[in-house]
Amino acid sequence: MIFDQRHDRAIRPTSTMHARNLTAAILQAPILAAVLAAWLAGQAVAEVPGRLILGTGPAISGNIIAVSPMGVEIDVRGEQQMVPIERIREVTFAGEPQSLKAARVAIMRGQAAQAIDDLAKIEPAELEGAEQLIVDEFEAMKAAAIGGQAAASGENLAAGEKAIRAYLGKHPQSHHVFPMQELLAKLLARSGKFADAAAALAPLDRGAPAYRVRAAAARGTLFYDQKKYEEAVREFAAAGKITTDPKDTASAAQKRRAELGAARCLARQGQGADAVAAVERIVSETDPDDGEILGQAYNVLGDAWRSIGKNQDAIIAYLTVSLVYNSVGETRAEALYNLAQLWDQAKYPQRAEEARQELVSAYPESTWARKLAGGK
Repeated sequence: MIFDQRHDRAIRPTSTMHARNLTAAILQAPILAAVLAAWLAGQAVAEVPGRLILGTGPAISGNIIAVSPMGVEIDVRGEQQMVPIERIREVTFAGEPQSLKAARVAIMRGQAAQAIDDLAKIEPAELEGAEQLIVDEFEAMKAAAIGGQAAASGENLAAGEKAIRAYLGKHPQSHHVFPMQELLAKLLARSGKFADAAAALAPLDRGAPAYRVRAAAARGTLFYDQKKYEEAVREFAAAGKITTDPKDTASAAQKRRAELGAARCLARQGQGADAVAAVERIVSETDPDDGEILGQAYNVLGDAWRSIGKNQDAIIAYLTVSLVYNSVGETRAEALYNLAQLWDQAKYPQRAEEARQELVSAYPESTWARKLAGGK
């Protein structure tokens, strides 16, 4: 998928250290029902050689037959199979321009500005006569880059929203629909349009369990951003109650994120000790190799310790992210932002400056670099 946002150079460890009613109304709208019916039918295409890179397990190579928001149909040596969209991390196509591949990787790492530069290198001749899926992919990456840069910077939000809406209107059967809807929700939330943001998440409620969990968790984040913590906790709890297959690792990960969202709310509600206990339980139950979830967990743990004035424990939590669980750029950027503040408060100005410099140089497009510069 296109919005995985991973940083390309993980640092090696150096220590051991309510919107729901509006959503329901939209889901019942005749127009959306028609669109969803089209999704289920899928978009048939001429067979295009390609490769599906999965979240877990070996990649699948073959001829792509059809795409839809629900999955990608691929022919592997004469055997056709539908791969559910929640299992797919990335779709690549034989014959696509190298700069298009680079742009997609940049977007997955949260580097929208780099993706825009990469796309600008593609000459019109490179797309002339190309398979339609490759042309569609170029349009998807262009919209994602414009929208992603707007979401990260907080600038040109209207242009970002326009680009995403235009793409969705033109490609309602794309395999990029769900992440595009999520990006649209982020843009709308950045613009203060929280009800519209919740509405943008509505299509995910008709997806696989992993996406229904994502939608509920994202609505929880919308309430959190509005400081409506009780409503946020309810949404996060709803995400955890969605029935999923025990083998569905994508859904399990989303539920963990929802639990962490609820713990973050507890810290904001003056229940920091309960938040610490909740996060420590999550950490103990998480696979030690799941660095992505653990990175998020230790950031929330740092928040919880800060909320009850235990800044030394908070520093240890954020250092654990920065030095150990640092594979996701936005997660490490959050830790560095907090470390810069805490080192200053602890009277270690040199360490604080080092954290600031690392944040600005390694993650210049991140939300946390913008906050460091005084933005929102």
